[in-house]
Amino acid sequence: MAKLDCLFLHVPGRLNDSPSFRRFPWIDFLPMELLGLADLIQRQDASTQIVHLGVERFENRAFSIVSYLEETSPPMAFLDLHWHQQSFDVIETARAIKSALPKLHLFLGGLTASFFHEEIMKNFDVIDGIIRGEAEIPVQELTSVLLQGKEDFFSIPNLTWRRKGRILVNPLSYVASMQDLNRISYTNFPLLKNYSAYIHHSVSPFYANGYSRKKNLWTSSMKTPVFQLPVGRGCPVQCTWCGGGIPNQQTISGRREVVFRGIEEVIQSIKDAFSYGYQTFHVSFDPYPQKPDYYLRLFERIREERLQGECCFESFGLPTLDFIKAFKETFPGPGTRIALSPDAGSGRVRKFHKGYPYSNRALLESLRQMEEQGIFVALFFTMGVPFETEEDIEQTLRLQKEIRRRFSNVQEIRTFTIEIEPGSPWHLDPETYAVKSSLCNFMDFYHTYSGERRSSSSLGYWIPGCFPEVHDEKGFEKALQKFQCRHLGSVHPLSRTLSVPFWGKRRYDLSPLVWRVRDWVERKG
Repeated sequence: MAKLDCLFLHVPGRLNDSPSFRRFPWIDFLPMELLGLADLIQRQDASTQIVHLGVERFENRAFSIVSYLEETSPPMAFLDLHWHQQSFDVIETARAIKSALPKLHLFLGGLTASFFHEEIMKNFDVIDGIIRGEAEIPVQELTSVLLQGKEDFFSIPNLTWRRKGRILVNPLSYVASMQDLNRISYTNFPLLKNYSAYIHHSVSPFYANGYSRKKNLWTSSMKTPVFQLPVGRGCPVQCTWCGGGIPNQQTISGRREVVFRGIEEVIQSIKDAFSYGYQTFHVSFDPYPQKPDYYLRLFERIREERLQGECCFESFGLPTLDFIKAFKETFPGPGTRIALSPDAGSGRVRKFHKGYPYSNRALLESLRQMEEQGIFVALFFTMGVPFETEEDIEQTLRLQKEIRRRFSNVQEIRTFTIEIEPGSPWHLDPETYAVKSSLCNFMDFYHTYSGERRSSSSLGYWIPGCFPEVHDEKGFEKALQKFQCRHLGSVHPLSRTLSVPFWGKRRYDLSPLVWRVRDWVERKG
């Protein structure tokens, strides 16, 4: 097996429990930037590879990352800790690696690692450093220094590191420019071990262990491999539950403005993704929904190139009519859709929590415009947010019923609860939002995800007084889950059809019985 100079490792969250899917690993997607970072290292004439631990274990249950590192012998490994659900598993994987290979340098990166960088370094000496914020130049310079056999990291921007028992915090001085993003390939898939398996494996954020790859694809919303298209970075607003809004960006990465990739570079990414077997791409970057000039130009170039594919576009606000028409002209296929997140049925609640709020009247008008153009829509709501009353929740129910009745182009309506995010306003200032949370520092997140199994409904907070009979976090979660399953039905057996509460509840009620029967059959077999 070829030796490596550098290895990137993605560790999904450990097994969760869900009434519908039973056991599944969470956070199956790679962070968008990981392929780009590996591409930059390869351009330095250094050998590198990305390993997705979830994919490897699905392909080979006996796979050992420690054995693989022993065989490939890289002097350094980078583990992404972007999503807080990975906290325990990333640290424990790093601990196992360091125990077997004490000379291997281990570094973390990602939003969660960046936000808690000093606390992680103080509590876990198996971690040699954390790259805070954006990592293109820091990873390149750190790799270069280590391959020269040096261990002086004073010049590496954005790095928190350990030197002779002391924790040093280098200046947060690097933020990627458009030029930086344009020189990176985010589609160098051969750098990912078993990349063809990953493309068909990671069809949604989680992967149900009890299902075949074909059935996992069937239960996903898009029904095809979906490429997460990197378009840019940054967000100019702040939703109250989001850890990626503008104040936290400034804190963890120093980013103060939105940056887009060049249109020709994005076009090339789409072409490359399709050549590797992707059929659909997903855009979750819409910093200026009322100023769609960039996307109008991008869509025009896609039409000029005659790229035949489908697109799921997450609109952060309501799309303009020009955007709607251009979107339909560019992506006429039946799998194409626009996703909106009204979140609450109450305009008052929506205005308080969302960075780009809008009225119910404006929402219904936008749905009418999209129906006229023949565009399918997915709608996402939430419940159990601060200052939401029982009447507000009833308003959400009424709005959903009205939408189902009036708009045949709305393919799915889903309602979710929200987990507390590091660096979000709820997390930073819970008293202002009347929130009680058990998740304050990194060790809280680490211990929360350390159980043998963690329920997928765990939120990390509760709101006193929301339910009169509820007096703690677990009770709050159960009350929300019960109400959700009875009235809102977030998961439908055919996820591309309307997720009406009746079928969502039937699935919720019957799934535990189905899994018990399967367990009994497996034991007998």
